[in-house]
Amino acid sequence: MRHSLFDFTDLSPAERAELAIALWDSLPDDSAEPRLTVGERAELARRVEAYRSDPDAGAPWAEVRERIRSAASRER
Repeated sequence: MRHSLFDFTDLSPAERAELAIALWDSLPDDSAEPRLTVGERAELARRVEAYRSDPDAGAPWAEVRERIRSAASRER
């Protein structure tokens, strides 16, 4: 994916997460967007650290989405 302001395709997923956090934190306090809570910030940090310790532990979004859709269709 290429963005006109910044090409982040060469960043690792962990670096992209850090960038997202930094961008969120750069919003002014009076912004209409809500700030992250202490718990949300801690959860994001935990997930980044979990990824760094074992980048292959997760599953691709397409696979996860398919599992969710399959489970939802079985429940109907």
